[in-house]
Parts: sequence; structure tokens; C-alpha cells
Amino acid sequence: MSDGPRRLAAIAFTDMVGYTSLAQRNESLAIRLLDRHNALLRSLLRQHQGREVKTIGDAFLLEFDSALDAVLYSIEIQAVLKEQNRLAQQDEQIQVRIGIHVGDVIHRGGDVLGDAVNIASRVVNFADQGGICISEQVYAQVRNKVQNAMVKIPEQQLKNVEQQVGLYHVLLPWSASGPSKSSTKSIRVAVLPFANISPDPGDSYFADGLTEELISTLSEVKGLRVIARTSVNLYKGSSKGISQIGNELQVAFVLEGSVRKVGNKIRVTAQLIEVNSQEHVWSNHYDRDLDEVFLIQSDIARRVAESTKVTLLTGESARIEMIQTEDPTAYVAYLKGRTLLHDRSERAIKGAKEQFELAIREDSGYAKAYSGLADAHMLLGDYQFSPLPASLEEAKTYIDKALALDPDLAEARASLGNYLFFEYKFAEAEQELSRAIALNPSYATGHHWYGNCLSTLGELQEAYREVKLAEELDPLSSAITLSALYRSIWAGEYDEALKRVRKIAEIDPESPLVDEALMVYHFGRRDWENALLYLRKMIDADPADPYLDMDLAYIYAVTGKRVEALKLVEKLKATPETMRLKGGLLAFVYAGLGDLDECFRWLEYAAASREGFFGWFRSNPMLGDVQRDPRFAQLLKKVTLPP
Repeated sequence: MSDGPRRLAAIAFTDMVGYTSLAQRNESLAIRLLDRHNALLRSLLRQHQGREVKTIGDAFLLEFDSALDAVLYSIEIQAVLKEQNRLAQQDEQIQVRIGIHVGDVIHRGGDVLGDAVNIASRVVNFADQGGICISEQVYAQVRNKVQNAMVKIPEQQLKNVEQQVGLYHVLLPWSASGPSKSSTKSIRVAVLPFANISPDPGDSYFADGLTEELISTLSEVKGLRVIARTSVNLYKGSSKGISQIGNELQVAFVLEGSVRKVGNKIRVTAQLIEVNSQEHVWSNHYDRDLDEVFLIQSDIARRVAESTKVTLLTGESARIEMIQTEDPTAYVAYLKGRTLLHDRSERAIKGAKEQFELAIREDSGYAKAYSGLADAHMLLGDYQFSPLPASLEEAKTYIDKALALDPDLAEARASLGNYLFFEYKFAEAEQELSRAIALNPSYATGHHWYGNCLSTLGELQEAYREVKLAEELDPLSSAITLSALYRSIWAGEYDEALKRVRKIAEIDPESPLVDEALMVYHFGRRDWENALLYLRKMIDADPADPYLDMDLAYIYAVTGKRVEALKLVEKLKATPETMRLKGGLLAFVYAGLGDLDECFRWLEYAAASREGFFGWFRSNPMLGDVQRDPRFAQLLKKVTLPP
């Protein structure tokens, strides 16, 4: 076979540290970690003009257009892995070594051959665990283009390579080997709701929408951890000072500002304040036409990164400067839709859906609008405002369109992961959710959904870790705090659970979630008297909620009131099929009644209906008899879940 075309390229080899020994000790865990590793490494390739040539077991052979692209990709991958490993158990951490060389390569039959490939495959062996090693040729091309320091190591004789090759370690911010110009940890930033000072008070949606878009844009910068909108929105119109807000949100910087919209003209003011000193480290105002709002967003993001001493990587610069639409009407409709979507009422979600549809009519190439429309359909089904199967089908159509336009849109990747989860494609769901949070580590919803997926896969400690990360990023979200409350109870951490009960009561005292939090806490502690007290309040407020009937039936079952429990069982059997709930609800009650045959009959029904109950049944210690029954392992195998 003749040689294919030659060209100069940067070649990177990766190696997953300790994979072989892990596979010998725990094959199922090794496979799950390898799948997660593969999804993560693939998720950032496009941003850095990289191409996956092939995988060799747990190793990747990657090709890049330039040495700089290869090095920046490697630094970013190691940073994301460091963040994900932060709360993971020791045996669940993913450590990768990366080696890079640049030189002539030959393309043949989809493969890449040549000395550059051979040398890169040797260089990786000299990288530290979780580190990067580069050849002297790579160093010569990148030394003045990255902020990370690089330390020369003694010249090495590489196997099957005639001449000695100079090698350098790239020092990462957390490396003990030496200093780096980069920050040693992610900087936490809160974007407070921008004030609407437009003549028309009805333009408040624009200020709210711009706030959300700034949060989204800043989240593209992986050196920043940006607090989610649900938490910062509680400070809208607040008289609290910057110091108090900063301490409550545990952030180093606060970005605040105002928006004035008159016709097609906008004025945006913004100032970045350091919480400890309360000094204005940067401020500016922009007088622009409405169709230049994306330029404002990207400039603010760039200035915030510069002011917080965070380095913008090449891929991040491209993302924050990306113009999603040049149509002002489409943009305004999108902002209205996103603002409405935060109200989970049927009217608000349907109103958001109409706004996203308007945005798409105005600009059929607007990826974010398709993503918003997909989210609206998913929420309509999830909140039982429309049949779930039909809602999922509609959502998938718009997810596909969003990703066809922008494959690196984190929100759409997360929505795809959630859709795949509903469809029982659990391994694919985990890959997409992992990819979403690699693209945007500040996306609290992505971490939350990822935690739900990991519970279903039986990764209970990692699931708890992801929900904690979501809680850090959205500390004043009652819904995420409630999810963390459930998991702390399942983990037997009752003191932590009680702290979260008090937190929900403090941040959202009028919410029905306060009664739910109290009920869940007492339910988890098997304090049936107090659990019933709050459960009856919840039933009075929402008598049609089948989950409440399930909880009441379970309490009746475990307290000897079998007749009352069976009456509720008959009521639960009338739960509409389109809700995808009935099997799991009934299985839980029958577990309380001690009738495992009926419990497993309804679990089989739930699996056939693609109900999302596995994470709940795998996590809840009250279901120990079900978890230990051989039929449960068989059911897991049937739906392609690990035991």
C-alpha cells in the first residue's frame, strides 16, 4: 500500500492511569469509569480543532492542527478532571497522563502513522499522574503562548527512537512541582439581576433575560464558577449589601448593573466588585443598538475574566464571542421565553413555548431557541401538563435541531442526556450529561441531572457528589437543596439533612417545599407521627398528587393499617399511564406491606413502561429487602443496568 498524504500535525497520546489493575479488581467499575473518561476526552476535542484517530484500550490517539491546540486541550482536560475528582472517592477518580509531540505524519486508511506518532506514544510515559509531558519541538512552539510554566526534565532515550529527545513537564495550577501563573482554584462569581431602568416597566424581561445570558456566557469560562440564576434571582430588588450577598453565596466577586431599553437602543452599565474589599475592580457602560447585545455580553465576559486573573483558553474565547442570532426580534423572544421558563406554572411554560417558537420563526438557525423549546416540552411532560411520551418526542426533535446547529451547546447536551434517561438508554445518558458539564462546569442543572443518572447506575456516592456540586453552584435553589436533603437522609447523614430542612425554610418560607422537606426528614427517620403531620398538610394543599397517596399508603402499611393502605392502592391503580408513575408508586407501597411478589410484579410493570424509579429503589435504605432479593438484580440486568 502506498503512503498517504503527509502533513505537519501535533499528536497527543493519553493514558488512563491504573486502568488495568482496576479492571482486575472491579471490572464493572472500571468499565463505567472508562466510559466516563471516553465521553469527557471527546467532549472538548471540537473546541480545540482536535480529531480522535483511534482508541487503544484505555488510551487515545489524537491529532491537532497545531501544538498550541494540543497543549490547550490537554490543560483544559486536566482542569475538568481535577474538578470532577474533587469530591469523588479515591477508587472512583479518573487520572490521565498526556504526552504530546509535533512532526510529519502520514494519513492512511483513517489512521495516522510516522515518527511523530511513535515519539508521542513514548512521551506519555514520562508524564506525571494527572499531568502533561511535551517534547522539545512542542515547547518551542508554545512557550510564549500559554501561561503555564514548563520545566525541562533530563533528556531521555525513548524506546525505538534513535536520538535523545528533550522533554518538558507542563505545570498545572495545582501541581506541587512548581509555580504557575494561573489561578490555583476556580473563582466563584455571582451575577446579580440587572436593574431595569427602561421607561417601560414591561421591559423588565429584557433585564432578566440579559442577566441569564450573562450567566450563561460567563459559564463558558472554565476558570470561573458562576452561581445559577435561581439563587441570584432571590436578590432582585434586595437592599442587602454586596458583602452580605457575597458571604451568603460564598463568592469572591459580584457583577451588577442596569439596562435601559428604548426602542432599538440599549444602554448597559456593569461593574465587578470584589466582595472582601468591596472595591470596583472593573466597570463600563455600553450605548449600542439592540442587535449588538452579543458584543456587550462577550466583552463583559472577557473583562470579568481579565479582572479575576482567569486565563481565557482558545475554545472559550470562541464560545463567548459566538453570535447566536443577529435578529433582534428573535433575541427578545428568546429572552422572554427563558424568563417565563423559571415559573413552573402551566401558563408560564406554555407562554415560554410560544416565545421560543416565535424566535425560531424569526431565525430558523437560532440554536438556543431550539434548546429552549425542547426544555419547554420536557417540562410540560415532567409536570404532567401534557402526556409525557408525546412531550419527550417533541423535545427530541428540537434537541436534535439545536445540536445540529451547535454541537457544543451544554444545555442541549444536558437535555439530550435527560431524554435518553427517560428512554432507558442509561449509558448514553451518562455520556451526554458528562459531556454537558465538561462543556459548562457551572451548569447546576446538568450536575443535578447527572446525579439522578448516576443513582440509577448504582453510583450512589458519585450521585451524592454531583448533587452537592449542583448545590454549590445554585445554593439558594430549594429544589436542588431538597434533592440533596433526600440523598443525605439515604446516606444516614441526619444532621446534614436537618441543616437542609432549615435552609429551605429560611430561603423560601412560603414554599410548599418546606412542608415536603419536614415530611421527608421525619419519614426518613421513621418518625411516622411527625411525618403524617406534614404529609396531611401537603395533601390538603394538593389532594390530586399521587406521590402523596403513595407516602400515606406506605405509612399505613408499616404502622399496621393494612386496610387503609390497600384502599389507597386501589386509588393508585387509577394513575394515568401517560404519567409513567404507577408501577413505581405501587411497588413502594407493596414493599411497605411486605408483599415482595406484588412489589416485583409492579416493578416489572414499571420497567416495561420506562418509569424512572431505579435510582430511588437503589438509594433508599427502607427498600433493603427489595435490593437484596435476587429478582432485583435480574430486573437491573434486563434493562441493561449494572448490578
